[in-house]
Amino acid sequence: MADLMTIGGNATSSYKMALAAVSTNISNLNTEGYSRQSIKMVADGEAPSVLVRMHDSFAESSLRSANSSLTSQQPTVKYADRVLNLIGSEAGSLTTALDKFFSSASRLGTDPSSDSLRQEFLSSANFLSSRVRTVAADLQDVVVDNNSEVAQRATELNGLSTQLSVINEELTKYGGKDQPPSLLDKRDVVLMKMSALAKIDVAFSDEGLAKVSLHNPNSSAVLVENSVVKELSVVGSNSPKNSQSIVYDAAGSNATLGAISGGLIGGLVAVKSAVIEPLVSNLNTMINSFVSSANSHHKAGINAQGDVNVSLFSVGGDSNYAENMALSIASSAQISAAGRLRISQPENNTAEIQATLSYGQDASWNGAIESEFTVAFTGATSYTLTQNGATTAYDNFDINTGITLGDVKLMFDKAPAASDSFTVASNASGLGDNSNVKAIAALHTEKIVGDKTLRNFYIDEVGKIATYSDLSSMSFEAKQAVYDHAFSAKDQKSGVNLDEEAAELIRLQQAFQGAAKLMQVSAEIFEAMLQASR
Repeated sequence: MADLMTIGGNATSSYKMALAAVSTNISNLNTEGYSRQSIKMVADGEAPSVLVRMHDSFAESSLRSANSSLTSQQPTVKYADRVLNLIGSEAGSLTTALDKFFSSASRLGTDPSSDSLRQEFLSSANFLSSRVRTVAADLQDVVVDNNSEVAQRATELNGLSTQLSVINEELTKYGGKDQPPSLLDKRDVVLMKMSALAKIDVAFSDEGLAKVSLHNPNSSAVLVENSVVKELSVVGSNSPKNSQSIVYDAAGSNATLGAISGGLIGGLVAVKSAVIEPLVSNLNTMINSFVSSANSHHKAGINAQGDVNVSLFSVGGDSNYAENMALSIASSAQISAAGRLRISQPENNTAEIQATLSYGQDASWNGAIESEFTVAFTGATSYTLTQNGATTAYDNFDINTGITLGDVKLMFDKAPAASDSFTVASNASGLGDNSNVKAIAALHTEKIVGDKTLRNFYIDEVGKIATYSDLSSMSFEAKQAVYDHAFSAKDQKSGVNLDEEAAELIRLQQAFQGAAKLMQVSAEIFEAMLQASR
């Protein structure tokens, strides 16, 4: 009878615990990171039951890994789309400004003396430089925002590391036994939040203490061990022109980490390295090549004021060419549309010439050659040169080397024929000749950025970012599916299902009533036996 009473009492106690666990589960249905609680019943009912936290370490670890992978894609999609909208939209694209500039240069070449066409060219050049500065400034805003977000996320990770160290310290009080489920849930919530910021490796002691390290094959950066925390710090985050470094344990080893993989921080670092920084660098390269080529032609010409060696654009003294690009001239009269030399030749000439000054854009040149001269070919290798009324015959012409007379060098597009003649003189007005502005207009189709034209180079940059954006979006969708699967696997083990808990509540109430009835019947039998023995 005593055994029957013990069994009934233990059963009543166990079902009471189980009912409390179900009630706790239901009340924590929407609690972040809550793990369902259950009661482990003893088979014979002769020992007290044990409260169990329904938890799967493998499922939890898989979810952390999937979480790091998923969150790493968020900034790549965000920043790639932002950059693409910036440089690929009609309002931000440089192709429109470049096309407008070269089109106005071509039109000016038809009539260099036209003031309206000169004003149009001046306006298009100013529009181009303004658009370039705007795009460069917008890209620098992207860099600043990325840098700031990296610093912000690093601060968040440090805060979570501190929270985990406090939890670790609390867990040591229990010596690995009877640890409060709520404290373990709190620990796992912090770990999940850390995994959203960076991919982490987690190891647990027998006491349940979490040791967290950054998943970085090139370093062993332990963030939390027991109650010890080593923080991350960010260097150079306040300046868009400086490269940003993430420093580990600045107060101790002061080691600079390589790229952090996974999580929001890893994604931010990755998109800056793969998209933002290369684009800024390539844009500067493109603008430097363009300005250098445009200025070279413009300085080689002569403007309407008779000035030579005049730059069309400026880009400042550092490497931020796009950011500093500006128009160097203030009036249409300063446009060097004409070449420094005026060339005349009969329409029936077989060959055409290009005349250059051997000292290029020497600022000391006053815009005049010694005197006008005429070259007249008498045969394949022979010609005469007439200058100042004197004629000299030559028989050593080579098309590969051309003809040099003082500071002037003549090069030919094909072998001249007998009777071809060319007259070269100084161009003083800078109005009646269109050779220089035609040379500027021709930059539109010349490969001046590596092996590409300006337009093709820019379009390729837009295309690369568009491809990166598309791949990032597809990768995000794939990683979302992996995350959802991992979450479902964890939820099946530790999640609270209201329907299941409600059914369990009814079952346990009936079982509790049965155990109570057993206690009642046992008491009645015991009382009857006592009465019978009297």
